[in-house]
Amino acid sequence: MEGYLIHWIGPRRYMMVGWVIFGLGLIAVGLSRSLFQFYAAFLLVTLGQSVAGFLAIVTVLVNWFQRYRGRAIAIFQLGSSLGALLVPIFAWFVLNTGWRETMMAAGVISIAIGVPLASVMRGHPEDFGYVQDSIATQDTAQDPSAPLLAAEPNISVGKALRSRGFWFLGITHSVSLVGWGALRVHMIPAIVDMGLTEQTAANVLALSLVVAAVGRLIGGFLGDILGTRRVLVVSILIQAFALVIFAFASTLTHIMIFAVVFGVAFGARGVLMTMMRGEVFGRTNFSRLAGLMDPLSGVGVVASPVFAALVYDSTGSYRNAFLILAAIGALGAILLFGIPKPSSFEEANVHN
Repeated sequence: MEGYLIHWIGPRRYMMVGWVIFGLGLIAVGLSRSLFQFYAAFLLVTLGQSVAGFLAIVTVLVNWFQRYRGRAIAIFQLGSSLGALLVPIFAWFVLNTGWRETMMAAGVISIAIGVPLASVMRGHPEDFGYVQDSIATQDTAQDPSAPLLAAEPNISVGKALRSRGFWFLGITHSVSLVGWGALRVHMIPAIVDMGLTEQTAANVLALSLVVAAVGRLIGGFLGDILGTRRVLVVSILIQAFALVIFAFASTLTHIMIFAVVFGVAFGARGVLMTMMRGEVFGRTNFSRLAGLMDPLSGVGVVASPVFAALVYDSTGSYRNAFLILAAIGALGAILLFGIPKPSSFEEANVHN
């Protein structure tokens, strides 16, 4: 539904509404006086965050960039890492002014900053005399040496859903997330089982998330230069290798190596997967197809923590769980070779 709403009303208005919902949700959290009210307000916050966030912004970036799409998406996704720097400030206000006052103030600030920022978003460069990568339309018409943009697929939602490209990419995305899904829940307990402290485990998790910012930049720039598919395959394989390191880790040194390797690969994979979606879907129906793929992509994140828990309960160790998840994640890279090249995607769909 989210992808269709972005397509119908445009990302700018969609994001503006999202920031309002998000801010009002934060204010409602601060005003809540019962557990039910708190949960309802938190659901409002979650809804607003979703509406104002990832898919709408990525849709704009896919529309505006082609040759520099990876770099644009990488820089955008750095925001999630930089935002983590505000956590200590937020915590200080909670401790010194109270959580209710902090939440209500954060809601007001979110609306005051988010809505104006969203209002400057523009969905399509053609509406302002440009084509992708901010190349003026008149430049492409008058200057034969102006950069040429590669043709992108322009297929209907129905054809995309009947194509192997859509399903292969969705399955690859899902299985590439199984490792992260399990780590989100079991990483700290697994590190504690090795004899390290909870604080050390939390620091390692934080390190992997910070290093992921570097991986996003590496993935975005290399994807633009070397090609999305080949760099994405390497990133997924390195991510799987990092899970193997984690499975056999027994010292803090092993865990630190894992955190760096996994963080870089995971950050790069996220940017490159978004780039690959843009190449496979094209611009016209990007938001709708990306939205339809999200439930399929989420299967791995939901199922993997349960699987890891079952393995641990039956064996007393996480090792086999993470080895199996590493193998599953690596197999996803193979499916990428079954996705038609962007230039031939439409033709491939015609015959599917």
